[in-house]
Amino acid sequence: MTTKTKILSILNSSEFVSGEKLARECNISRAAVWKSINSLRADGFEIEAVTNKGYRISSLPDKLSEEKIDANLKKCGAAAGKIFCYDTIDSTNSEAKRRCVLVGAFRDQNGELTEKGMELNRAVFAAEQQTAGRGRMGRVFESPSRAGIYFSLLYAPANGLENPALFTASAAVAVCEALDSLYGTECKIKWVNDIFCANKKICGILTEGISNFETGKIEAAIVGIGINIKNAGFDETLSKIAGNIEDSLSAEGKTVPAVSKNEIIAQVVSRLLAFYDSYEKKEKILLDKMISEYRKRSILTGKTVRVNPAAGMRGESYEAKVLDISEKAELVVEIPTGEKKFLSSGEVSLHGSY
Repeated sequence: MTTKTKILSILNSSEFVSGEKLARECNISRAAVWKSINSLRADGFEIEAVTNKGYRISSLPDKLSEEKIDANLKKCGAAAGKIFCYDTIDSTNSEAKRRCVLVGAFRDQNGELTEKGMELNRAVFAAEQQTAGRGRMGRVFESPSRAGIYFSLLYAPANGLENPALFTASAAVAVCEALDSLYGTECKIKWVNDIFCANKKICGILTEGISNFETGKIEAAIVGIGINIKNAGFDETLSKIAGNIEDSLSAEGKTVPAVSKNEIIAQVVSRLLAFYDSYEKKEKILLDKMISEYRKRSILTGKTVRVNPAAGMRGESYEAKVLDISEKAELVVEIPTGEKKFLSSGEVSLHGSY
């Protein structure tokens, strides 16, 4: 048993234990006790230290758990596929893509899921930390340990992925609804994939497709979601645009509720699966509801933006007024000539806070 494990077995949440007692029972110095306490804090344990009283555990680590995510999903009435949790990984999207290579084809010539496709469809990949998190346009997505939640959902629709923008828009709405329900936030959406709270970005979404070169279809979507929960100590430049849920609530004078990472993932995934399953069944009611919610949360409608072409696409940037969000999750804009454009890709920037 390590010294840290011994100290953890002695500490409890009801009574303080002196540093002297910890040192005596573990046969170590007081300095070694302090070192172990700091190591436990780094692992996510919140430990009170009071002069003349000692130490007490006030909060246990909020660790990702495949079993707990699954249990929370069942509470939501959702049925996901396999759940994979990692302490550290390069990227949950990258891991999902690696596993897709082993699947080969998700569906056979009759459109039925293959055995391997069935094993991976609806799978969830979650990590405490990403070392190579990715955003749109090849950007880096900072994913430090214990500061956020990073997860991906893999979904293989029966007829292939026909409208990737709808998958991303649905993820944005699912995140907003889940966070508002759990934290009491008022999340907004910047087309197409950024979630804002208190004028700062707290979540990014990256949707990637898995193609079958024989059929030419995009067989599956990997929807990666990164949510900033706590202050990650971003550098000065990133801190101007990136925020987190806890700071956003505190700035508004609201109490930050204790919410488990496992519950957040389950709440988002359950909503996503409900959207995606309804699209596969061609049920328009839930699609209409999603688009309506997306429109209500849009921070761009009515604003003048600069439209930039997507990476690798030709064209120059131009200014336009945002009129609406289409039923296909396109951004509807009007250029100075009065012509309307329906944007399904690209990037827009808004003068001011966003």
